[in-house]
Amino acid sequence: MAEASPKAYGIDAALGAMAGKDRVETIADNRCMTCNNAAHQFRDELSRKEYTISGMCQRCQDNFFGVKEDV
Repeated sequence: MAEASPKAYGIDAALGAMAGKDRVETIADNRCMTCNNAAHQFRDELSRKEYTISGMCQRCQDNFFGVKEDV
């Protein structure tokens, strides 16, 4: 179980409204905020930390940041 990084209530509320799901709960369930797939494997510690911030799995991070490598 991952733990979401703290954010101001307004930020989490806005993210939840845009995604249609709660960021903290989704990260605690090890799911991706973007694609809803499992989020268990990450390339490195920086990618794992990004997950706690954005809730994006490795594949969604790669798509967003332009990285072509798979885990």
